Amino acid sequence: MHLNDMHDRAASLLLAARTERGERRQHMIEEARLWIDLATTMPAAPPAQAVPDGTVVQIRTRSGALTVVQEHTAWGDTTLYPWQCLGCGHGRDPHYGDGEPRRDVAVEQATRHARRCWAHPAPATEPLTTGAGPVDLQGESA
Repeated sequence: MHLNDMHDRAASLLLAARTERGERRQHMIEEARLWIDLATTMPAAPPAQAVPDGTVVQIRTRSGALTVVQEHTAWGDTTLYPWQCLGCGHGRDPHYGDGEPRRDVAVEQATRHARRCWAHPAPATEPLTTGAGPVDLQGESA
């Protein structure tokens, strides 16, 4: 459920509670508080990860790492769809001709892996850069 859905549920319960009385009103207010608490304790969005070139599909693992499906041309005219988890490294290697000839099969395999994988996103190892060169966390040019 999305954050906006939680806020909408809480708002509709509070609006409906205005016309209720007694125990039913208390239950509605209590449920609205639970939705608000749930919305405010949701984990933050996972950190951004670098996406490899040729990526056609991105799927998040259970802990927020990316699993990507790439489009790779092999042997001149054959298109393969290798997938790889950027959290745990599991997947197919396009450099060895690994990959599925059908995109939907590769997406299904990557999705199946992402549903079971608890790998966290890899920490950023490269400094942030702009056109002017590396930038530190305070935003001053290095």
